[in-house]
Amino acid sequence: MSKEILRNDDEILRIIKCEKIISRKPPNLKESNRDRKCKFNVASTDSSLIFEVFFAQNIKLPDDFSIGLMFGDFQLIRYNGFHGETIAGFHRYEHHAKVHSHTLTLDDIMNGRGPNPSKIEYMTGKYYDFESAQRFFLRECSIINYEEYFDFTKYDQISFDTL
Repeated sequence: MSKEILRNDDEILRIIKCEKIISRKPPNLKESNRDRKCKFNVASTDSSLIFEVFFAQNIKLPDDFSIGLMFGDFQLIRYNGFHGETIAGFHRYEHHAKVHSHTLTLDDIMNGRGPNPSKIEYMTGKYYDFESAQRFFLRECSIINYEEYFDFTKYDQISFDTL
């Protein structure tokens, strides 16, 4: 993948938000070392862009997870749960104590941080566990047919219409 398509921060966000489809059933999460992981591809609806989605969750610490969207060697966005080491109960990095995301910027690309985006946003209230983060990610990254492959019905809220 060429970085020419990622010319500025607005273009990066446009690519993150462009409508995408899953064309093949994603694999189940598989244990690998200390994590449960899976990767699968999605494509823009016009098939001109191919992305890789990754899900990873720590087996022993289920609140430590990472969900992201790759475009070639560039990690466009990553959603994380609580993670990171603590020293006497204090996190080395403040954002590790909260659910948060990392978004790629043009500055990241220009400074060789394409695989490790630096822009941090706190996601408090957007998701609270691995499954709700998956659903949030799939919606935010405009993967329009995710409901064909993932069942998140336990997160549907009761409405007066269903009573």
